Amino acid sequence: MELTWLGHAAFRVRIGSTALIMDPFGPSLGLAIPPAQAQANLVTLSSDDVHHAAVSIVSGDKPPVVFSDPGEYEAAGLQMRGIRTTRNAGNGDGNGDGEGETEDRPQAWNTIFVVEAEGIVLCHLGDPERQLSDRQIEELGSPHVLLLPVGSPTGLSADAAVELVSSISPRIVVPMLFAHPGNKAGLRELKPFLAELGEKAPEAVSRLTVTRATLPEETKLSLLQPAASAL
Repeated sequence: MELTWLGHAAFRVRIGSTALIMDPFGPSLGLAIPPAQAQANLVTLSSDDVHHAAVSIVSGDKPPVVFSDPGEYEAAGLQMRGIRTTRNAGNGDGNGDGEGETEDRPQAWNTIFVVEAEGIVLCHLGDPERQLSDRQIEELGSPHVLLLPVGSPTGLSADAAVELVSSISPRIVVPMLFAHPGNKAGLRELKPFLAELGEKAPEAVSRLTVTRATLPEETKLSLLQPAASAL
């Protein structure tokens, strides 16, 4: 399984001849995804927000098969589960702790996707508005790779993100949804999450290849370079 972070909450996951793009964004975010990285036959959307659901940018020989609802799916050799949570609509400047924000911002849906292939379980959390419940964490199973939002202005705070890592105990944590050059979404920086986690930023790489044989024994932080460029 090969992962490329496109930027924001978007990833391209390649498993054999299958390519999956999770949470594609359009140029309104201030970033452009390279054409080669925009090719996929499957797409998952964690929400209908414009920065998470730009299916129109995805290319290929045929229109991609799109998944956004909760449920269990099988497509192109992948096993997938969608788990519905909530998020705060809009890109406000709240502290992201999920407390007392629903009175100011309307609630909207967020779908977590768990993808299983080649013996690897990958979880894309999307942008949940608050800490997951014990039941929701149980529904995730035991993901090996966790794509974790760490800088959402209306979602998980840094300490809530670290608490979630502790609760899920993945082998690999890949931060997403944090401020990076060109991104106009008003996200928080990566540093508060790293400080809360008690880790230094590892060297960022362009892609991450994961196999059962190379999974670390203890939870490891992996940092990816965004493939998208600023417009």
